[in-house]
Amino acid sequence: MNCKISKLFFVAGSIRTKVWVCVLIALAGYFIATLSSFYSNSRQAIRLASLQTIHFPLARLSDETLNTFKTQITKYEDAFLTGEIDQAIEGNQLSTPIFQLLEQMRNVSAQNPALAPETALIEDLQHQYKEFYQLAPEVYLRTQSVETSLELQRKVQQLGSMQTRLLNGLLDLAQLLAHNVEHHIQKERQHAQTNTLFLGILFVVVLAVATLISRCFANGQLIEPLNDIQKMVTRFAQNREIPQPPDGNKDDEINALATSFWSMTEELKLTMVSKSYVDNLIKHMSGCLFVLSADQTLIKINNNTATLLGFSEKEMLGHRITEFICDDTITPFKNQGLDALARGEELVNLEVCLLTRQKTTIPVLFSGSVMRTPDHAVDAIICVANDITQRKKTEEILRKIEIERALAKTASLAAIGELTSSIAHEMRNPLSSIKMNTTAIQQKLGDGDAAFAELATITCQQSLRLETMLNDLLSYGKPLQLNLARSSFPALMQATLIAVAQEQKNRGVAVEVSNSLEDDLPLMIDAELFTRAFSNLVLNAIQWSPLGGTVQVAARISSQADHKNQVVILVRDNGPGINPEKIGRLFQPFFTTRAGGTGLGLANVRKIVEYHGGTVTGENSPEGRGAVFTIYLPLLLPAPAMDA
Repeated sequence: MNCKISKLFFVAGSIRTKVWVCVLIALAGYFIATLSSFYSNSRQAIRLASLQTIHFPLARLSDETLNTFKTQITKYEDAFLTGEIDQAIEGNQLSTPIFQLLEQMRNVSAQNPALAPETALIEDLQHQYKEFYQLAPEVYLRTQSVETSLELQRKVQQLGSMQTRLLNGLLDLAQLLAHNVEHHIQKERQHAQTNTLFLGILFVVVLAVATLISRCFANGQLIEPLNDIQKMVTRFAQNREIPQPPDGNKDDEINALATSFWSMTEELKLTMVSKSYVDNLIKHMSGCLFVLSADQTLIKINNNTATLLGFSEKEMLGHRITEFICDDTITPFKNQGLDALARGEELVNLEVCLLTRQKTTIPVLFSGSVMRTPDHAVDAIICVANDITQRKKTEEILRKIEIERALAKTASLAAIGELTSSIAHEMRNPLSSIKMNTTAIQQKLGDGDAAFAELATITCQQSLRLETMLNDLLSYGKPLQLNLARSSFPALMQATLIAVAQEQKNRGVAVEVSNSLEDDLPLMIDAELFTRAFSNLVLNAIQWSPLGGTVQVAARISSQADHKNQVVILVRDNGPGINPEKIGRLFQPFFTTRAGGTGLGLANVRKIVEYHGGTVTGENSPEGRGAVFTIYLPLLLPAPAMDA
């Protein structure tokens, strides 16, 4: 049915404006229904407030007055029968609360003009009770003195008649007020049911009207124009002529969309290329193109792929891509390449080798992505491989150049080491003679000449220092020959503690060892050389620690990303620390901060550690006083299991 209401609400504007109009229509209906509900609830709240503030209090006060009056009558009658004046006095004291209750009832009922009969009844009861109150004390308080008089009997009869009439009046008032409460409650229940039914019908009517108006408006302003655009798309897909849409308001986005689509189709008629042209682009593109089905079977390649591998397109199509990957790279190609593509991830520059018809390999950078259907199923896998043979050749040339440079540097270092060793040997012989002659002079002089004896002692000490320096220089300059074997940290620590035992005893320094490594964790080291380097670090820590201090040694597996699969060994002292300006020169040859040091100890430590493929650093402890030296040593990993 063609909806005519939309013409009454025609809006020339953007989609957002039209949507807002639909929302406002719905909000207007909701506002009308809400306002009606608010008015109905307000009226009901007023009626309930009257029930709460007038009728309930009147019923409660009436019951309380009736009960109090009954209590007063009981006390008066007990006093009359027993002659006890106390009972009469207690009954007389209840008159004040009864007067107050009757007055409260009159004030409450007077607030509502509709309760005029009840107000008149309450005022009549007030008058009756006032007469009763004037006569009751006169009778009940004088029973002992005039109990046989005729006057008392007459007043007793009059008082009984007043009491009965007053009691009946209070009972009638209580029943009337209780009936009023029940009547109002029933009336409010009927009002609530009527309101609920009315509001339900009103909401349904408003919802239906608002829905009808919104639907007609949306149909005329949004749905029909969008259907026209859909028809344009269908005609374009069928390669049929698309009529130009009529001119509309410039702010009408749907009309602008239709006009833009029509303009696009007109331009596509001029720029559209044929399928054969696209096929020619694919066939002659640079690099190798592989189009795979969901089961990783080749369904399309370009000419460059066939030429590079030596197959024809017909020979390759229908085969799995893995048949054209060499065995050496098939495992990473499956694990890192095909599995990633199967998960829908993109693959970028995975280095693999393609296998040619002649069984030769061609290194390529393999990339790919997944093309999906509208329902997210895998439609095809588009892959590109770029030949990097020339780059590999260039890298090989550069690697050879680096190796030649390293060999030249090694040869130079070897020559320098040989020269250093020769000089050290030449200096050691005369130095040994000086030390021996000085010792002989010391023995000859004895205690005869103290001054010459002291000079001889100094000469012996300086000779020993020179000999130590020559030994360190000889160790530093001589190329190392590593004798690698499996070892463990506990064995290394035991040998080190033996080497530093005398100095540790002299200074009274304790060495605490914390080992987080497994006892059977293998280390591939030259035990003698590495013990020499590690002992040097521990000995330095002992010498820099105060007398009676503590040196801490710890070993664990590194948790840092740049030191993965490495063992970390830390040596920490509690000495004065390192001058920050000198930290960068710690491992330079002949640099020392300790009196009497040669400056070659830490240099030899770094040389030995680096020959083992590790690194060593020195810095001040971040936790406070002292310095900490850290060795990073590659961990000997178990060999991977071979596939059956």
